[in-house]
Amino acid sequence: MEPITIGIINYNGLTTLPQTIESLRLLDYPAKNVIVVDNQSTDGSYEWVIDNCPDVTALRMDRNIGPNYARNAVLARATGEYVFLMDNDIVFEPDMLAHLVSIMDELPDAAVAHPEFDDPAVPDVHHYNGGWIHFVCALIAREKPNPALPRPRYEPFDVVAGAAMLLRREIALQLGGFDEDYFINWDDGDFMARATTAGYQCINVPGTIALHKGKYRGTSHVYRQVRDRWQFILKLYSWRTLLLIWPMLLLFELSQMALVTLKGALRDYIRANFDVLRMLPHILAKRRRFQRMKTVRDRDWLHAGEMYVPDTFVNHGLLRRLYRAYNGIFNAYWRLIRPLC
Repeated sequence: MEPITIGIINYNGLTTLPQTIESLRLLDYPAKNVIVVDNQSTDGSYEWVIDNCPDVTALRMDRNIGPNYARNAVLARATGEYVFLMDNDIVFEPDMLAHLVSIMDELPDAAVAHPEFDDPAVPDVHHYNGGWIHFVCALIAREKPNPALPRPRYEPFDVVAGAAMLLRREIALQLGGFDEDYFINWDDGDFMARATTAGYQCINVPGTIALHKGKYRGTSHVYRQVRDRWQFILKLYSWRTLLLIWPMLLLFELSQMALVTLKGALRDYIRANFDVLRMLPHILAKRRRFQRMKTVRDRDWLHAGEMYVPDTFVNHGLLRRLYRAYNGIFNAYWRLIRPLC
């Protein structure tokens, strides 16, 4: 077996990191090198690795600018065909890595494969395990598969979750690695979307189980979510698509601004939009580099459908009906303009 570099991206993971590392030791794929890349933790987790894990390389970043900076550090140090990148709070079944490698070996145009995530606290949630990008730049989550029906060996999606992912290193480097201007939420989505629009596959692999508890962030990351979403749109969408969808972008922004105002985060929303304007020359320079690699038309990788929100937001009967009507407006508009994108 060719050695695989496993990079754990760590920030203040002292309560979860020991269990994660032990899970990696139990994998039945023996040829692996484990690196913990620490983003300036303050809880002693970096020191814990040094003191307790002689078989693990500890690497401390000089600043914390998000997981993509640390992911690129792993890519730069890896030498084999595959690199496995993951968060610091995931536990795997022993056959996970061998299973992913066997699927990737069959698919030379696959850039990313990831295990199927299971959140023990929320068993009905399936939004980690593959999805699609709504044309106004929101996640369309897949429905939870029917356990009574057979599952395929692998499932292609436009985007998959970045919490644990096996990458083909050469393709990742060809795509330019991970964009370090993102901080959270769109950090992995940007990479997956670039892979998809460059003609590669991102796949979910049923039967490879990863236990991962989701984190509800509320409004704590409104600034970064809004800023990074606009980076994604301006960098990846064609100008024609932007021109065609602007009425729906406006509707989405107005509704989003109303929501964050009710949550007391309007100042963060405004600051994020001003920062996008400040970053515009830099974003457009990245856009020019990316668009030269793009081979898939926007109408073939952007979609309409039910935008993902936690069920707790729309569990009331009236809210659910309003939410469906809201999505219906976007769906009808996309049917109208999609052939032109």
